[in-house]
Amino acid sequence: MRKSGLIVALLVLTGCQSLTRNNDNAGEPEKVTPVAKIERGLCLFAEPPQGVEHNCDATYWLNAWIDAANQPWLKRKQSLEALGDSAFDTLHAYLLTLPTDTPYQDRLRAQLALDDIAGTFTPTAQEVINVIAASHNNQIMQLESAMVVLEQENTSRGEKLKALEKEAFNLRKKLEELLQIEATLMDKNRSTQQ
Repeated sequence: MRKSGLIVALLVLTGCQSLTRNNDNAGEPEKVTPVAKIERGLCLFAEPPQGVEHNCDATYWLNAWIDAANQPWLKRKQSLEALGDSAFDTLHAYLLTLPTDTPYQDRLRAQLALDDIAGTFTPTAQEVINVIAASHNNQIMQLESAMVVLEQENTSRGEKLKALEKEAFNLRKKLEELLQIEATLMDKNRSTQQ
């Protein structure tokens, strides 16, 4: 009797477990978004704006990025100041701000400038820039922004803590004065009773 009850319980548990596995797999299939693939070359613009050189030369842009990564910020900052507002200069400015030692405001300015012209890129170029650089760059900016907010919060709390310490010191001083007055009154009261 016990053996048959144990066998039935094991069969029920096994059946429930297999049903749970089937329900997990029975969900909707994941939606897969098509990914841009580079077939031959990579052109940034279908029809490049005036002054854009090396439109279909990914090697040029990768080398420019590598050069930027190997320069200190001050040298890159000087190069940034020499650039104009053309699409070609905007791309160069963006590459110059990708290294991690770039200050937040310069990184943000370059990202916003690139976002202004990104709509004119080919879909493949948009995807490549987003995957290779923009998503990482945006993540760095979000972390830096969060650090600034935390720093401001810590500063604010530090100031509040100093104010509370000052208030506690003043209250302690007043309490000591009151205790001194009480002690003086007690002494006078004793002297009048004698």
